[in-house]
Amino acid sequence: MADLQAKVKGVVDIVFLLDVTGSMQPCIDALKNNVKLFIDTLTTKDANNSSPVKDWRAKVVGYRDAEVDANWFEDAPFVRDVTTLKAQLDRLAAGGGGDEAESLLDALYKLANMGQMDKGAQLEDGSKWRYRSGAARVVVVFTDASFKEKLSLPEAKGGTLDDVINALQTSKIILSLFAPQFDCYNRLAEIDKSEYMPVGEPGNVKALDDFTKDQANFKETMKQLARSVSKSAEVEAL
Repeated sequence: MADLQAKVKGVVDIVFLLDVTGSMQPCIDALKNNVKLFIDTLTTKDANNSSPVKDWRAKVVGYRDAEVDANWFEDAPFVRDVTTLKAQLDRLAAGGGGDEAESLLDALYKLANMGQMDKGAQLEDGSKWRYRSGAARVVVVFTDASFKEKLSLPEAKGGTLDDVINALQTSKIILSLFAPQFDCYNRLAEIDKSEYMPVGEPGNVKALDDFTKDQANFKETMKQLARSVSKSAEVEAL
């Protein structure tokens, strides 16, 4: 029975989920410039991080407006090195988007239903989460817009925010949200262990742009995010 209650510490799968519509290039560039700092902080023990992550995978995913953009979802496999992770950011270019609200819920729905590797699998699959008792799952969202309240994906069958929340909770996904102050994000922030960092004044869609251009502040934010993810990287085996 003791083995069943064992904990796996310091193991995490991370998805950087980025709004890549036209106004988001400064944010993409800021992440590219600081992703190494994030990983270094994540994996290094210091006064604020007594349990650094020892085993990480990460990937970058971009989303736009599923109703108007043919290439609205840009996926990539999980990787284990900073150089390849930066290359995934390099391939993203801000563009597209229709009205102000974007398809974040559709993107979260796809990630929640991405599937997982078999328990004890020897071969790694970069297109899937690791088995949920073997690695924490964190999705970090950066966006300067609100999100559409109804899903466009055919497989989602007209789902809503509640359906996405249920899917995220079933998949044991922890959210870290960086977005302007829109009421819609308060609901997502209610998911267990999730965090929402409101950026700027309520409803100010330019707030994230100002936030990411403040280089010193953004570096510190990335360090704090890494420490938060490290705390999440402890899961009980099922």
